[in-house]
Amino acid sequence: MNIRMTQGLSGKIFKSLIILILCAAIYLLFVSLFSRNIGDNDFWGYLSFGKVFWESGYFPFHDIFSYTPTKTLWVYHEWLTGVIFYFILDHAGTVGLQLLQYIIIILTLCLIYSTAIKKGAHTIFALIALIPAMLLISFGYVPVRAQIFTYLFFILTIYILETAKIKQRWAILLWLLPIHVVWCNLHGGFIAGIGLIALYALGEGISGKKAIPFIAICFLAGAATMINPYGPEYWRFIINSISMPRPEIGEWFPVTVALKRNYQPVPVIVFILLTFVSLLIILLQRKRSLTDLIVIAATTYLGVAHVRHTIFPGIIFGAFIPVLLNDLWKSYMAGRPSVLHKTLCFPQLVLTFVFLSVYWFSNQSMITNIKPSFVIQALQSHYPTGAIEWMKRNNFRGKILSDFDWGEYIIWTCYPDLKVAMDGRYETVYDTAICREYFDFLTGREGWKIFLKKYPPDFVLIKPNTATHLLMLRDAAWEKAYSDQWSVLFIKK
Repeated sequence: MNIRMTQGLSGKIFKSLIILILCAAIYLLFVSLFSRNIGDNDFWGYLSFGKVFWESGYFPFHDIFSYTPTKTLWVYHEWLTGVIFYFILDHAGTVGLQLLQYIIIILTLCLIYSTAIKKGAHTIFALIALIPAMLLISFGYVPVRAQIFTYLFFILTIYILETAKIKQRWAILLWLLPIHVVWCNLHGGFIAGIGLIALYALGEGISGKKAIPFIAICFLAGAATMINPYGPEYWRFIINSISMPRPEIGEWFPVTVALKRNYQPVPVIVFILLTFVSLLIILLQRKRSLTDLIVIAATTYLGVAHVRHTIFPGIIFGAFIPVLLNDLWKSYMAGRPSVLHKTLCFPQLVLTFVFLSVYWFSNQSMITNIKPSFVIQALQSHYPTGAIEWMKRNNFRGKILSDFDWGEYIIWTCYPDLKVAMDGRYETVYDTAICREYFDFLTGREGWKIFLKKYPPDFVLIKPNTATHLLMLRDAAWEKAYSDQWSVLFIKK
């Protein structure tokens, strides 16, 4: 009896120690992965919209920042994000914005963990799976993007769907209605939530279980998204946005293209590793939930199709895989009764160590801190801060044709003195034909001069040592007025 009590006490101590170590590792990883301070390209666009909303006192249904032809209606699917971000910036500065992001990330991670526990996973397995999941999803959190709301509501939707499915309490699904109303006004990624509900309806229906509640809430949630400033036009925009190609924008590359072009190699490698690990765990599993398999397959396909969507498989890995690991471990431990083996979960710890080693080896620039950053910067290596300061000192006003990544930053820092030709708002503001002609210019392709002639700017601000830079140097109508290591400015002679 005493021996059993001693073994039980030792087991609890070992488990508590492992949980403590895992929590400490997760905190350090959290700070290292999510404590970034370089503002995202779209971040400046959110602030510009919010500034107009709060300071001008009207809702901008039409674009006011561009000099080129724009769509009659500006359907800005991130409008509420801009309103919230500018309000926080105005009252709490970048500290408030970073704090908001950290809170949302913590809620997202807690929901991933809670979903794994609800599905039947052990605490240790849920924490272990959270570590490689964090490695992947961290690439969706660049300060500060509207996508942070989509990732939060995505896992919240899964948590609600799982709760309703496990407890057979269908009234819980009604929470998805207000969630989707808020979600659709914060970010167009709400379509992922509608898709999730449809996948659960499909999986439960094929499995011979109750699918009617999921089908009903899917239609109701879709109808709820009509509560937005644009009405039915919002859905027309979303459908067009989903189907349109974006071959020039890196985060929309398929994984195969990203590998060839060496675009974001770290998240791509982590995504591929997690996909193979998930597949291996599923193949080793005897009992498989069809609904889970459908959700895993669909999100994996999204990740393969577009690099920016690899965050969704990362979330699914952290929420769905722990229970599978739990079942595999029980089968393995049937013949390994010792306390040490039951407690340490050695194979899973080794797997976690491998993931961390691969990550650090491929991303050695990552600095481990113990305190999160509360600063958002526009570094000269990312934005043309030197050129813009020079233009402001010399009172430049007019129409500017700039690099795609810089458009929204120029709107934020220079409007109304400068109006842009094209910026990262892309399909929300500009027609496809104008986008194509713009990228012909920016990449120096055949017909690059068409955009210059059709929509003549006063200034051209682009990255140096590009094909367009060399073409502009040969153009007799333009002369270089300013240049530094990161940008070059041309003005008309």
